[in-house]
Amino acid sequence: MDHRTDHRRVAGSAPQALRRPLRKAALAAALLLAGAAPALALMSPQVYASARDGAKSVIVLEVEAVTITPRAFGTCGVTGTVKLVERGMAYSVGQKVTLDIPCARPNALPPLGGTIYQETDRLQTSKFGRAYLDADGKLVLSQYERLEALP
Repeated sequence: MDHRTDHRRVAGSAPQALRRPLRKAALAAALLLAGAAPALALMSPQVYASARDGAKSVIVLEVEAVTITPRAFGTCGVTGTVKLVERGMAYSVGQKVTLDIPCARPNALPPLGGTIYQETDRLQTSKFGRAYLDADGKLVLSQYERLEALP
């Protein structure tokens, strides 16, 4: 019984004095995770590996231009020329492509989830990129790798 109200407390409920610190701790943990979001993948590495293994096309492109989203996070357009076709028949060497890549500005707080956001600064300075694509030419599970040189 709660001596102040003479009402029985619901089993398992925390007293008011304890609830506030618990909420603050949960909020602090969420903010800590959100700050690491661009580098944090919330799915197991096996899920991403499986997506790469199942990609219909894998291409390496020379990056020629990057269109940055005006928002703190979203989709950036990476335009380039295919330099290597590692898997699939949908692309050919020399072909121009534009890919939609999940991106976020440094210190942005994108939502938690399975999306892997590339930092816009690094995306703009990368010379090459490897993209794992589905049959429609869309990135599978944000599987894009920035490269400094051709493999």
